[in-house]
Amino acid sequence: MPENDEVIILVDQNNTIIGDVPRHLMNFGRDYHRVTYILVFNTKGNLLVQKRTDDKAFCPGYYGITTGGVVEKNESYIDSAHRELQEELGFDAPLKSQGVFFTEGEGFKIWGKIYTCHYDETIHGELTLQPKEVASVHEMTIDDILLNKNNLSFTPDSLEALRHYAHKLTQPKDNDPL
Repeated sequence: MPENDEVIILVDQNNTIIGDVPRHLMNFGRDYHRVTYILVFNTKGNLLVQKRTDDKAFCPGYYGITTGGVVEKNESYIDSAHRELQEELGFDAPLKSQGVFFTEGEGFKIWGKIYTCHYDETIHGELTLQPKEVASVHEMTIDDILLNKNNLSFTPDSLEALRHYAHKLTQPKDNDPL
């Protein structure tokens, strides 16, 4: 096994853990796995969107709407989310769960868990980007992303996570009258 190779949790179509596999042996188009998606909001209420490096295996050079990544062996969704936030942007913050969803496309079958957090430079300090994964960070509104007037290439799974989150925002709360 290559040095520092992640070991990824495998799940079935119902999100039940069935095993694990080293990343280099993973078949991302066939194997179901877990991923965390963190929508990072700044003090203006805009999202911090990552431009991926050009040498990423999945969607190189695309914009990732969320921070996050695969859930590793012996790791919960929340542990993975905190680890990814620290690795990719260099800070940690309280995370609020926004639910679990399933998405699949070319090269992925994912049970994702969405979290939200808030970044404030005066509290968290300057962002420290992970050079091998994050080329730059850009501020965007949810509407700008969903309408995509600038014709940017967003990673399909992070776009699906944002759509799931946005849909949840438009639904009446359980205790709200219809």
